[in-house]
Amino acid sequence: MQGWLDDQYQAHLGAPTSPAGYRHGRAGRLEDDCRVDCWVRLDNECLKAVCFEVFGSLEAVRMAGWLGHQLTGAPIARAEAVTGRWLAESLAVSAVAKTQALVIEDALRSALAAEEVKGGGC
Repeated sequence: MQGWLDDQYQAHLGAPTSPAGYRHGRAGRLEDDCRVDCWVRLDNECLKAVCFEVFGSLEAVRMAGWLGHQLTGAPIARAEAVTGRWLAESLAVSAVAKTQALVIEDALRSALAAEEVKGGGC
């Protein structure tokens, strides 16, 4: 996991300062040790910004930061092709983290399907 806290990945962790213009999705439960909020900002057919709030293991945080970095600037179709299995295999995570990869996938899909946040609230 060396290098996973690089600035390029940290920039994709946490909620946006202002949620206006973003789409928000959530998956998982704190009671199950993994909840993920995903924020995406679209620009035509591209992902202008992708960030995740992760309440889970360090591996889940690592996967989400890496994925946000990979998807920012990419076509929406690339995000729609993401699967938890692909994410887990790309980063060779533990068996436990494979389940958390599915939560990240679900949060991303939820955000992509959501309406854009208007104003300052969610």
